[in-house]
Amino acid sequence: MGWIEPSGRLAEGRKRLPLDGPVYLTQRDIRQLQLAKGAIAAGWKLLLERRGVETDSVARVHLAGAFGNYVSRTGARRIGLVELPDEKVEPVGNTALLGAKLALFATEQEIHEIAELSGRIEHVSLAADPSFHDVFLDEMRFPDR
Repeated sequence: MGWIEPSGRLAEGRKRLPLDGPVYLTQRDIRQLQLAKGAIAAGWKLLLERRGVETDSVARVHLAGAFGNYVSRTGARRIGLVELPDEKVEPVGNTALLGAKLALFATEQEIHEIAELSGRIEHVSLAADPSFHDVFLDEMRFPDR
C-alpha cells in the first residue's frame, strides 16, 4: 500500500499508521519487525551458504513455535523474511514441547535414535560469523514493491 518504505521508514512523513480504532502501528513497531526479520533472514541465508544449498533446492521449511503458527506465509514472503512459495513453508507448532514429550515416552530404541541424531546436530553461532552483521543489515530492508 506504499505506507512503509523499503528502509522501514513510514512513508509521507507519517508518525503512525491507524490499524483499528485506537490501535496504531508506530515507527518503533516497524523497527522491531525489521530487527527480527533481519536476524531470521540473515540466519537462514548464512546457514544455506554454509551448507552450499540454493534456496530453490529446499523442499520444505518448518516454522516452529507461536511464530510459525501465527505468521502469515504470504506476508513473510512479501517482506522478504521467507523466499519460498507458501506450499514449501509449514507451521509445526511447539516443537520443543513435542520433542520433550517424545523423549519422555520414548522406547529404548527411540532413545538410541535420538542420541544418534543429537550427535549429528551442530551449533552454529551466527554472531561469530564474520559476515553476519553485513547480511543482517541488508536483510533488514523490505523488498521494493
